[in-house]
Amino acid sequence: MLLIVCCSEISDPNWRWIAAHFSKEDARFEFIDCCPHNWIERQFKFLNLARMRGSFEAVRRAKRNNETILVSHGPTLAAWCGIFARLIFLRSALIAHSFNFVELPSSLRTRIFSIGFSRVDRFVVFSRIEIDVYARQFHIPPGRFSFVHWGIQRPTTGGASIHPSNRYVSAVGGNARDYGTLIEAARLLPDIPFVLVVRPSSLEGLTIPANVTVHINLALETTMNILSESHFMILPLNSSVVPCGHVTIVAAMHLGKTMIVTASAGIEDYVKDGENALTVPVASVADLVQAISRLWNDDSLCQSLEKHGFRFATTKCTEENIARHFFREMSLLRSEGDLRSWH
Repeated sequence: MLLIVCCSEISDPNWRWIAAHFSKEDARFEFIDCCPHNWIERQFKFLNLARMRGSFEAVRRAKRNNETILVSHGPTLAAWCGIFARLIFLRSALIAHSFNFVELPSSLRTRIFSIGFSRVDRFVVFSRIEIDVYARQFHIPPGRFSFVHWGIQRPTTGGASIHPSNRYVSAVGGNARDYGTLIEAARLLPDIPFVLVVRPSSLEGLTIPANVTVHINLALETTMNILSESHFMILPLNSSVVPCGHVTIVAAMHLGKTMIVTASAGIEDYVKDGENALTVPVASVADLVQAISRLWNDDSLCQSLEKHGFRFATTKCTEENIARHFFREMSLLRSEGDLRSWH
């Protein structure tokens, strides 16, 4: 039986990735978490000791079984798994899933990461633009990349209502966000309430107007509740090329919420202006104010965008689609067998 070893930084025992979509005849899953397990790993997080320990254990676990696929989640674990796979001569296939950088690493880290990436068989990304960006940055053949839409089940919501009605605009998340532009737009729209769920550093140096309520690091279910009960969502990105925001976009679509999104090549696989969302130029306060006012006052447009967004999410952005895509990748790697070669 095929063994799939999953190496991630998620320690929640209820998280089992897409294992539920595979029968016992298809594969058996084992999960290795790379979270700090002891005082040393917690005190010296900057050394990545937990990641190194977890990655080595995953590679070692994969080497024990003749028929194994090792799946790492995120680029750092992919690099470490690739390095250790070379060191102990692992023959199993290695898939770097959820391969995404919020910011590209420095030249030194790029050289180190590239050593591990050169051993990876397949890289799974959630936007097509990332294929070209990462192929150039790390000298990876583009043919080793595979694109799939980010997919989830409908998010679970929970907790008390954060606002007496759903007539507020929400914004959640922290990666590559431009909350400065959003705050200035909110300041120019004093009659519209805004509710933000952000990281402690997201609003540094900003003066928050009275119509903006801020929450820091709320639980996921509570955050999804805020998103679900809002009139619509804003996703302000800090670049026109950044491949971030997929998680928030797909969550909003599954919850039936439309959105205003900064136009970015990194989210073009999800957002179509005027079809399932409105897009605005990066860092443009005036355009954002206009888009907010338009959605706030046009319920018909809002409902139309919501309908198309929900249809897109339930068709393309599901956990079942992720499982089917992984099954195809797994079958491809198994069929290649000994024809596979690493440089």
